[in-house]
Amino acid sequence: MNMIVTERAQEFIAQEGGIITVKLEQRLIPNCCNPPSIAPVPAVKTGKPEEGEAAEYAAVTIDGAEIYAHTSIRNYDNENPLRVDIETTLFGKRLVVYGLPAPGKDCGGCTSC
Repeated sequence: MNMIVTERAQEFIAQEGGIITVKLEQRLIPNCCNPPSIAPVPAVKTGKPEEGEAAEYAAVTIDGAEIYAHTSIRNYDNENPLRVDIETTLFGKRLVVYGLPAPGKDCGGCTSC
């Protein structure tokens, strides 16, 4: 697994206990003119994975952060690094993963997309 943790993400992770979990989650994605669809979206949360899911994760340490990476992330692509970073929203800061392909969007031929 080729993953980079930015300096500001390292600081945030350290403040939150030093452990994060990275995985792909199925989320509802709006599709312009068609009904919404479900697609895999990268997700990061602080802490370890749930007890029943632990077998699907591997623990690695990157720049002092203990990262539990799900098999879908671990086996992604060793040539293109994934980057864990901080995103600032109206509600504060949150961890994000960059470098995974965006979910496909096909709205059926409208000109709005």
